[in-house]
Amino acid sequence: ELALLEAFREKGYAMTSADIAEHWVGMIPDGWSAEDIALRNVRLGIYPPESGVRSNPWREWIGAQMRGAICGMLAPGDPKEAARLAWLDGCVSHHNNGIMGEIFNAVMVSLSYVESDVKVIVEKAMKAIPADCEYYSVIKFAYDACKCHDNYMDAWLECEEEYKPYNWIHAYPNAAAEVVALMFCDSDFDKCLNYISMMGQDCDCNCAQIATLFGIIYGHGCIDKRWSDP
Repeated sequence: ELALLEAFREKGYAMTSADIAEHWVGMIPDGWSAEDIALRNVRLGIYPPESGVRSNPWREWIGAQMRGAICGMLAPGDPKEAARLAWLDGCVSHHNNGIMGEIFNAVMVSLSYVESDVKVIVEKAMKAIPADCEYYSVIKFAYDACKCHDNYMDAWLECEEEYKPYNWIHAYPNAAAEVVALMFCDSDFDKCLNYISMMGQDCDCNCAQIATLFGIIYGHGCIDKRWSDP
């Protein structure tokens, strides 16, 4: 995210994926999984979007999805622009559904500047994802599971079984967990962070993304003193 912001500081909304990639090389000494491959590719002169695809078996894991919030913050209340920025950033290291994950989170964060109900944010953000892509089928499956159950864990167990074949750092199970937490938390910070953590998967990435919604909607006021005082 810092490399993205540095590119944005220099070029603003005219920045390109190549600008972001060059700041990756200048600022990030090494990476892991998809990011490691992308860094190696760019150092070899293979620029986005090829840098996110070439020899990259992790191109649909969570690495781009976990960077989406910053793109939403660069486009407050403008989900279309947030999606564009997320695509520019995502294709540095990911491809296809991996990039869709970053777009989904970016759009949710952008919408949080103009919507206060996280359920509404989820529903609107889903519309930003093409209905014929596999990523949409994942978030729709999670959304439907929420409609069929009275508590978050029952909905999650259905998703966990459905996406059992995928690694816990893949975009899919983590996207499903985000949807379930947001749909059941009643726009409550404590509930949301509790639910997303209890579902496991790549907890820190998921918490960071969806906690951003609450920070934007409610400010520091959403964090109880029992967390902030210590």
